[in-house]
Amino acid sequence: MLNLSAILEQHARRNPKAEALVCGSTRVTYGELDGLANRIAGGLAASGIRRGDQVAVLCPNLLQFPAIYFGILKTGATVVPLNALLRPREIAYHLRDSDAKLLFCFEGTAELPMAQAAKAAIDA
Repeated sequence: MLNLSAILEQHARRNPKAEALVCGSTRVTYGELDGLANRIAGGLAASGIRRGDQVAVLCPNLLQFPAIYFGILKTGATVVPLNALLRPREIAYHLRDSDAKLLFCFEGTAELPMAQAAKAAIDA
């Protein structure tokens, strides 16, 4: 399948120990990132996510985001990125409008309670 995940796989094959992500003192290699994305893709497939499905992601810029993003692409599904500042009503709208079958959601913080907002959106 030709999408951005193919580029990650190519880098992971050619130079798996090269740094793909750097966040503070944490470094993730292309091999590690590809491995994480494969595990996520496997979990998605086991959950019934297939090519053409939409999967929403409510996550700030964290190291987990690229692994989730590439994992979704590896299943052939479409990534529906959601702004971490959305309110429950807005999250609900985007989930309905995109026909997302699944939502990855960062737990959040006291200042940015994303999981609470997502739960309120889904309950509505």
